[in-house]
Amino acid sequence: MSLSNPLPPIWQAYKTAQDSFRIAKRAIKTNEPKAKQRLLQRTDIETETIIDAERLIEESKNESDALFVLALWAAFERFLRDYLQHKGTALLKNVTPSDLAGEMYLHFYKEVEFWQPDEILNFLKLSLLKHKIQLAGNAKVVYNYRNWIAHGKGSSKTVSPVTPHKAYETLTEIVNILIAN
Repeated sequence: MSLSNPLPPIWQAYKTAQDSFRIAKRAIKTNEPKAKQRLLQRTDIETETIIDAERLIEESKNESDALFVLALWAAFERFLRDYLQHKGTALLKNVTPSDLAGEMYLHFYKEVEFWQPDEILNFLKLSLLKHKIQLAGNAKVVYNYRNWIAHGKGSSKTVSPVTPHKAYETLTEIVNILIAN
């Protein structure tokens, strides 16, 4: 099984979305009425004032940023679980008798799906990330922000906001360390 970094396609989609927000802002500020009408036709901001349209675009950009952090975490977490399941296969193949190895692997494979991300980051911090302990801490900040987003942003719990760029850098660095090992 070959594991690869799942984050670059999400990062590319994020950058394209950011470009789209910039284009939309330019479109609403176009001074030529025909060009403006053509650029904005069949959009929700077509009939808005410039100020309202700019506000809607900015609110959408902020929501998009949050959702991209969520998407980056989801892909990262799936990668972590796949990585651990892959490593577990290599270890458990050596167990004898082989019937026991197969059953142990099936149990391990299923159980990895229920491990808490904090726990996974803790044992990575003590092993593969021991020379970059802060990476695990940074990933936990991304995870906490992801939880806040995923659960409706309604809690009064204080969370540190994380930009998509910071999430991408942190999670990619961890993925690269795991792939190298």
